[in-house]
Amino acid sequence: MEKEELLERYEAYGDEDVYAEARRLYEQALADGGGDARVLTEFGYLQECHGRLSIRAAVDCYERAIADDSRYDKPHWQLIGATATLGQADKAIDRYQQWLADAPADLRAHRFLASAYLRACDYDHAAQVIRAGLELVPDDPSLTEQQGDLFAATGRPDDALACWQRGFTLDPDNLSPRYSAAFLLERQGRLAEAAAEWRFIIGWCEERGYAITADWPRRELQRLEGRLAGS
Repeated sequence: MEKEELLERYEAYGDEDVYAEARRLYEQALADGGGDARVLTEFGYLQECHGRLSIRAAVDCYERAIADDSRYDKPHWQLIGATATLGQADKAIDRYQQWLADAPADLRAHRFLASAYLRACDYDHAAQVIRAGLELVPDDPSLTEQQGDLFAATGRPDDALACWQRGFTLDPDNLSPRYSAAFLLERQGRLAEAAAEWRFIIGWCEERGYAITADWPRRELQRLEGRLAGS
């Protein structure tokens, strides 16, 4: 069977054996110098189809995890991100809108719904939910961090950095705001400050013995120091 037919079959049926054979044939074509625009596009689409199926399987796992233990936060965050990646952020929004409607004082519902709106780039509604949640608990670290995310997305970088710093101060076990700060500072061209964030992240990981976690920040710092040396 030709690779093009295998691609068509995999898109239609999702058979992993078909995917494996299609991938082998496309990789062979590329290795043999047949990597023109059409072949590269088809191979990319094969990988895209495979990725979508994998993410749908992940969504199913997260939904089952939530059904098993709705108090466990991690699968909620993962579900929001995965559905957004599939272009289905509205599904997460509907889920957490209903939760918040049923429990208007539930801080977790505010956190998850705000995240779903942010993933959907619905910044007006995200701002409303964040504001309402912070009225309930002004020092909530998660909503404070998400307020930083909102400011970053809407062109207020200094306000974003201030929120992320405050969010980390409120919850020093969560490095997520420091990663966000490092990325934003680099996008702003503030390379020395971005490098300082990566050094902080590396030190935080090393203090806790998280050697694997520290590896990627080290590579990011090395890349950034290369940019600084060449500037």
